[in-house]
Amino acid sequence: MLLALRDHLELPAGTPFLPSDRAHVADIADVLWLDFQPEEARHLFQGFGMDLAAEVLEEAEPRFAAKLLQDVDPSFLGQLLNLLPADDGADLLEELPESLGQLALRHVDAEDASDLRHLGAYDPDSAGGLMTTEFIEVKAGENVGDVLKRIKRGEGEEAETIDTLYITGAQGELEGVISVRELLEANIHDLIGDLANPDVIHARVDEDREETVHRLLHYNLSTIPVLDPRGLMVGIITADDALEVLEEEGSEDVLLLAGASGASEASESLWKKVIHRGPMLLVTVLAGLAMSRAMNFFAPDAELGGGAGGETWLTVLSFFPMVLALSGTIGSQTSAVLVRGFAVGQITAGRRLSVFFGEFQVGVALGTLCCTIAVPAAAFFTGNWQIGIALGVSLLLAMTWAATAASSIAMGSQAAGLDPALVSGPVMMAVSDLSAVLLFFGAAHILLP
Repeated sequence: MLLALRDHLELPAGTPFLPSDRAHVADIADVLWLDFQPEEARHLFQGFGMDLAAEVLEEAEPRFAAKLLQDVDPSFLGQLLNLLPADDGADLLEELPESLGQLALRHVDAEDASDLRHLGAYDPDSAGGLMTTEFIEVKAGENVGDVLKRIKRGEGEEAETIDTLYITGAQGELEGVISVRELLEANIHDLIGDLANPDVIHARVDEDREETVHRLLHYNLSTIPVLDPRGLMVGIITADDALEVLEEEGSEDVLLLAGASGASEASESLWKKVIHRGPMLLVTVLAGLAMSRAMNFFAPDAELGGGAGGETWLTVLSFFPMVLALSGTIGSQTSAVLVRGFAVGQITAGRRLSVFFGEFQVGVALGTLCCTIAVPAAAFFTGNWQIGIALGVSLLLAMTWAATAASSIAMGSQAAGLDPALVSGPVMMAVSDLSAVLLFFGAAHILLP
């Protein structure tokens, strides 16, 4: 797939792209996202037919889909929205400029446009922001045969799923639920109301989406209906959307625990890596400076080694916890991002070298950022620029090496068939701590008289 897209990239913009029968749309979306620059991805996207373009947008991350549609004609966007499921279309519009979305909605079928506006009004982190309005509803007075005929005639083509049908009243109030399997096992003359289960587990539109997803999984449901404050059914949440939420929330929690932003990714640019990981490192720098002052306060006159220079070495040692903490933190950040990248398929065999080099770059960048704060601060507190420079050199080397080592350990363990999450933690911390000791004392020994 990658070779086919690279070959197509050499053709004039707008040349139709015809994927092979074995190509999966999800693979096309991943390759565009991870292996091409945004300008190249947009060039390729222009060669997709309308149906293929809509399928790629459905599989792509919303923020990447928005990049593909940068400066797109509103009428073209409107045609794509007509082909997308309502929930995916609403997610896409949320990432695009509001003015472009409003213009595009003029080219969308009236009913679909109404659904998109309706979904866009909900908080993205709520059940209403996660649901789709495309589901099959039936009435209690219908018989099984008539409902099956409706499904066979194609009424369920626009629905997100036809596995579960919901019984609603005259105003749209939820009265019960029935599965297609139960319909197939019943007599065609049976009434839906006599077969349906009236005790329906549901969610509210304003409920937190994570809480809703946990309820769906707890009760082993394939879908869960969503009700508005009046008790009227307005949509459903499906299991595939629930799994996406769990993956996002789980990844975010792990990355935050490691001191990185929940939006961190292995494939993002160097600038975004610095933005997503730098703030917590700055907290560590400030904490390290505070620890240095505390150590000097409690042991102001102690000497190490008893000889000349003992006082200087004690002053230097007071900054060692900062080096240890920063190298460990950046190693943990790198490990967490790469482990997640392997888990969600962002890092494949062909992308390992570029990811490794990217993590080396972020180690250098973050090490430099921390040095710009730590070096003058250490020089100010000690009155000795040599100590500040020695601290800066050891910080830069230790942080760069920690990022590089964490990348090597994660990728090496994955290549060897071991679980990166199991190996990266303890091995990375051992390597990081030992390296920090050697680099810190080595830099101090060389640079200080």
